[in-house]
Amino acid sequence: MKDSRVILKLISIVMAVTLWFYVLNSEPMIVEKRVPLVFINPTDLAINVDVPKTVKVKVKGSRAFVQDLDFSQDKLVVDLRQYPYNQETFAVTFDQSMLRLPFGVEALDIQPQQIVLSMEREIRKLVPVRLRTVGELGKDLKLVEKKYMPKEFMIRGPYGVLKKTTILNTAPVDLSTLVGSEGIRLPLEGVDPRILVEERRDVEFRYTIKPNKANLTLQNIPIRFLTQSLKFSSDFQVASVDILVPEDQKETLRSGDIKIIAEIPDNAKGNERIILRAEVPEGVNLLQIHPEFINVSLQ
Repeated sequence: MKDSRVILKLISIVMAVTLWFYVLNSEPMIVEKRVPLVFINPTDLAINVDVPKTVKVKVKGSRAFVQDLDFSQDKLVVDLRQYPYNQETFAVTFDQSMLRLPFGVEALDIQPQQIVLSMEREIRKLVPVRLRTVGELGKDLKLVEKKYMPKEFMIRGPYGVLKKTTILNTAPVDLSTLVGSEGIRLPLEGVDPRILVEERRDVEFRYTIKPNKANLTLQNIPIRFLTQSLKFSSDFQVASVDILVPEDQKETLRSGDIKIIAEIPDNAKGNERIILRAEVPEGVNLLQIHPEFINVSLQ
């Protein structure tokens, strides 16, 4: 009898919790979501005014349906071929019928409710890329190599906008932060939203910075050979470097702080000419490695 009462109590608790969750999740809820806006243009025409990328939709429905409602994978598609696009301007009005909402969810409001568009002949044009720089290199440093790709992009958009577009700019590179020899990726910046950049991607900028003159030479630095071969010989086992060192590091920097590396390709056979590279501490600038390359014999 006692066990039966315990079981009944447990069942009552489970039912009460279930009912509580049902009531909680069934309570009407109003939320605002952003929905991506996509236009289908008539052939060879483009929108020549700024348009929003999204619309704000206020929806109401059961908490269970609404709180996890995600429009990021959905779109509000407007087929402009169904509008009087040959007029100088025309209006597009948004309403609930344009949205795909789950059962039990209704749209209360869409903002903006209407936008006014105009269209123009669409053209394509090849434009160059300009690498933007700010700041200055550190004292006694020089940019000995600078290259970037791609140097141009094909763009597409309304005639009036593309006629005025003669160049695309990258995000700025701060020269004062560059050291050594590296590559960085730069997005395009400030592109008119009415322009479509075909095959758009980041611009890859590669550079090499070296000091104008060295203020320290470190000698007899062991060369580290990176190779899978167990038998090889080299005409050099040590090398030296000319470097530019900040004054506060000049007295403490030692040869052991510099790594000189000879990386031998895995498929190398016989005699190979290997270019040496160096890894230096932060703030130290490499001017020259002596020798620049070595000859390695592999068996």
